[in-house]
Amino acid sequence: MNIPLPRFCIVNGEKFLYTHFITLLEVVVKRLILPLIFIALILLPPDVRGETGPSVEVAVVGTGVENLMPIGVAESFPSSVDRIYCYSKIINGEATTITHRWYYGERVVSEVPLTIGSPSFRTYSYKTILPHYSGKWRVEIVSETGDLLKTLEFIIVE
Repeated sequence: MNIPLPRFCIVNGEKFLYTHFITLLEVVVKRLILPLIFIALILLPPDVRGETGPSVEVAVVGTGVENLMPIGVAESFPSSVDRIYCYSKIINGEATTITHRWYYGERVVSEVPLTIGSPSFRTYSYKTILPHYSGKWRVEIVSETGDLLKTLEFIIVE
C-alpha cells in the first residue's frame, strides 16, 4: 500500500515544495554546518579530537643497551658503575622530540633531546657516573610541549 506523501511542507507559516526545502537544507549543511565542524576540529586540543601525543610504553634505567634493549636494569647501582642508561620506548610520538632530563638530587645535570622517528620508537640516553655521584638520582622524560611523561628514580650507593 503506497501512501502519497504531501508535496508541500510548511515552515514558519509559509508553504514550500519539498524539493525546495531539501535544497535549502543541503545548502545550510554544506555552507554553514560543515565549515563550523571543520573549524571546531582545528581549534580543539589534540586530546579532545581523539589524537594523543607521545607516551611512554616502557622506561627503565640500567647499565647498558644492547640491540636496542636495556640490560642491567635495577633501581640501585654501585658507585663503581661507569654509566647509567635511560631506555625509553615511545609510542604516538613520530616526528616529535622528547627529552631525558637527568637530576642528581634536585639539580639538573643533563638534558638530552631525542628525536622520535616512528610511531613506536626505542631510544636511550646515558649519564657518566663519577665515583662521588652517590645518592638519589632521577630521569624525567618530557615531551616537546613540556609535559612530564614519566619519572624514573634510582640510587647510586657507595
